[in-house]
Amino acid sequence: MKILPKQSVCPHCKTVYRYSDLKKIMWKKSDSCYHCKKNFRISRKSFWILALEMIIIYAIMNVIAIGLIESVNFISLFIMNVIPALAAVMLLPLYIEMKKEKKTKMHK
Repeated sequence: MKILPKQSVCPHCKTVYRYSDLKKIMWKKSDSCYHCKKNFRISRKSFWILALEMIIIYAIMNVIAIGLIESVNFISLFIMNVIPALAAVMLLPLYIEMKKEKKTKMHK
């Protein structure tokens, strides 16, 4: 099971993409490399891994908060849940996988 994301690189020329570039292409289905100009598709399967990691973190934090802290109120639980959510949003572009586009055969 993959816990940490791989570094996002072009599948053709292995050019490393910066965080700001990943944010720009995050919701596209495909794009072309700014270095080699070859097309690649963007896979978001790793987003599910991030979602599962966040669910586990939320569950552990809430069990600890409710079980160990005597006076838990809504505000403290809200703050404890917002901080990991903001962290997940910041990590989202790092969970992009770039894959070579499948070549389709042209029929004559």
